[in-house]
Formats: sequence, structure tokens, C-alpha cells
Amino acid sequence: MEFGDQDLRLVMNRALRSVLIAIVVGIPIIWFAWGWRSALLYVVGGAIAATGILEWRQLMAAVLVRLDTGGTAGTPRPLGPVLFWFFVRLAAAAVVLYVSLRSLDGKVSALLLGIALALIALFVEAIRLFRGWSA
Repeated sequence: MEFGDQDLRLVMNRALRSVLIAIVVGIPIIWFAWGWRSALLYVVGGAIAATGILEWRQLMAAVLVRLDTGGTAGTPRPLGPVLFWFFVRLAAAAVVLYVSLRSLDGKVSALLLGIALALIALFVEAIRLFRGWSA
């Protein structure tokens, strides 16, 4: 079974969709259990997770275009701007984390749960790929 650039894009899109669904489902649950401030921290963590998946998708696409030896990928996008925006997003995520932890008096575990949504979604997608290869 071959895994190409389009397959990677589909996996990342499904993971992003899973994160967004988990955010929407988790907001009322966390709001009821821990309060609105924790729910807002969960949204912040989920937003960081979702933007992380988007940035990784762009970074992987830029790297895979360079590794593609078939020549059908077209003119590769310069890697400099992609890396620049990747690190800008990391810095922005750090600022958002700092501000949200300083200003909201919610549970840090809600924030960590929101951030972990990306890992959970990518793990589920990896299991789906593994099951597809082993069948």
C-alpha cells in the first residue's frame, strides 16, 4: 500500500475535523464539571491543537514536495516562509498559553486536555492507517 501526499492531507484533515468535533462536544461537559473558566481554557487548548495540526500539515507538505522525485509536484514552495510561520505560531501559542493561565482561574487540566486533542486525533488516525495496511 502506497502512502502519498494526498493521503497525508486527508489524514491531517480528518484529525483536524476530529479535534473540532471534540472541542464542540467537550465544551458543555467541561463547563458543567469545572465551570466556564475551565471550559474557556479547554477551548484555548483545543485551538492550539487545531492550529498545530494545520501548521504541521503545511510543514509536511512543503517538505514532501522537496522529497518528491517524480517531478510532478510542480515548483516547490520556499521552505523559509513556511518555517517562519511555523515558529511564529509556536510563539503565539506560548503567549496565548501564558495569558490564559495568568488571567483565567480555571483548571490547568482542562487546558492540557484541549492541547492533547491533537495527539489523540493523530493517534486515532495512525490506528486507522495501521488497520488499513494490515487488512
